[in-house]
Amino acid sequence: MARTFRMTKLGLTGIILLLVFGLFAAACGNSNNNAGNKDAADNSTNKAADKPANTGTNAGGNDAAAANGAGTNDSGAAAGDAADLPEVKLTWYFPGNWPQPDQDKVFAEVNKVIKEKINATVDFKALPFGDYDQKMQVVIASGEPYDLAFTAGWINNYTQNVAKGAFLPLDDLLHKYAPQSYASMPASFWDATRIKGQIYGFVNQQISARTPAIDVTQKLADEYKFDINSVGGKITYNTLNLLEPFIQAVKADHPERYPSIGIDPDFFNMEAIVGINVPGVVRFNDDTLTVVNQFDSEEFRTFAATLRDWNAKGYMNSKERISKKTDDWVDAKAGKWVLSIGGAFKPGGANLAAALGGEPYVEAPAGTAHLTTGGITATMMAINRNSKNPERAMMLLELLNTDKELFNLLNFGIKDNHFKIDADGFMVPGDNQQGYNPSVPWMFASNFLANVEKGMPADVWEQTKKVNEEALPSKLLGFTFDAEPVKGEIAKATAVYDEYSRAIQLGVSSEDKYNTFVAKMKTAGADKIIAEMQKQIDAWKASK
Repeated sequence: MARTFRMTKLGLTGIILLLVFGLFAAACGNSNNNAGNKDAADNSTNKAADKPANTGTNAGGNDAAAANGAGTNDSGAAAGDAADLPEVKLTWYFPGNWPQPDQDKVFAEVNKVIKEKINATVDFKALPFGDYDQKMQVVIASGEPYDLAFTAGWINNYTQNVAKGAFLPLDDLLHKYAPQSYASMPASFWDATRIKGQIYGFVNQQISARTPAIDVTQKLADEYKFDINSVGGKITYNTLNLLEPFIQAVKADHPERYPSIGIDPDFFNMEAIVGINVPGVVRFNDDTLTVVNQFDSEEFRTFAATLRDWNAKGYMNSKERISKKTDDWVDAKAGKWVLSIGGAFKPGGANLAAALGGEPYVEAPAGTAHLTTGGITATMMAINRNSKNPERAMMLLELLNTDKELFNLLNFGIKDNHFKIDADGFMVPGDNQQGYNPSVPWMFASNFLANVEKGMPADVWEQTKKVNEEALPSKLLGFTFDAEPVKGEIAKATAVYDEYSRAIQLGVSSEDKYNTFVAKMKTAGADKIIAEMQKQIDAWKASK
């Protein structure tokens, strides 16, 4: 049981003594709280965990009132027993490789633990990746009640939702109900989430240094003598031709296979300000921090032309794929992929690809890793501004980020059923792995709590932290865009992207249609969005 939610003997004694010796009991209570704070923070950050939020009370009356008022119902819960808390039910939306056959069974087991620890249960709204964005737009627009939702720059867009007023500021809640999680991350990570000085996203720690990964099945790599390391770090928008001999060879024997290539800003050596679907990026090598429209850039036009060429050569199987919103690892498992480019390269990543694709994979980084604001904020949880139980929602996030057994239960299923731990301490598939294997350990909380899978280095999480530390820092690191002044234009631009992006990705969009796409982006307000981004970046740069 998490220490912050347990009634200690000292705390119980304090309550008894309170009935007789009020002043003495108060002193006891203070001593107990100090002990809890010491446990909640490590050496260099324990003071930060105890400080009152310095943004929630200064940065706007409504936000401050919402955050401060959130602490009233469960005041003192961190030092109390779960039984002292009123029972609540939380609703949590998140995307992933859902549905899973045994998900209801696993969610029931997870709820037993959550009920015991914080006297809450969760209605898990687990949605397929392809459905999540549209569903959350409906949920937020309709005011449907919920408590928690996954958010990022690439899905359920973080800055757009903050601009809409959809999310609750978390500063006070973090300090009061998640001190261990708060103290576990560098201040720069929390700063990366700030909009107008306030935190609206709870960061799921994972690989934050970003470059796309290239994934190929071990079988294909061996059969066609493809050394993935020969192209590692060399694949960008204008070097895709390095992969063409391998694609041609595989296609000759397996015409049903195709390359799956995501549209990722890092792939173009750019940092997206809001997300890849919104015009406005800064090139990594640009010291002037000039915002440009990526869709009207040489990089994107070259990429689109390459994909058109590949489609004309028959590589893309576009007729089969055009009806789907996104490529999915289900297709990889069905033997339809030649290779994949996307996601984020990380230590042990080939194991995740193997879990998703159903067979061993080899993996290499497409390019050079950069540490960016978008990389840090790529996996977050937000609390609904209208949540009836924001305190308990934050307690749940603290619990998931500090209770290793609970984290692994939610991510990998029931021990000795869906997974096992071998004699060397590595996680291996259980007899019923296919019953529950969502393969999204970065979805729910800190990835550094995950069991180390067999085949991964034993120190994979230390390696991952080292990659984060050694990645090239973006010149925009720490800047977060406030989308509120152009939220209408962003919504229109996103709609245009959704209309055209799949055709571009599959190479079926002619040059004329691509020009129409760029023109529609301008009509939607691309220039206004970029001007607002530049204004805010210039102000941020001047303040440093």
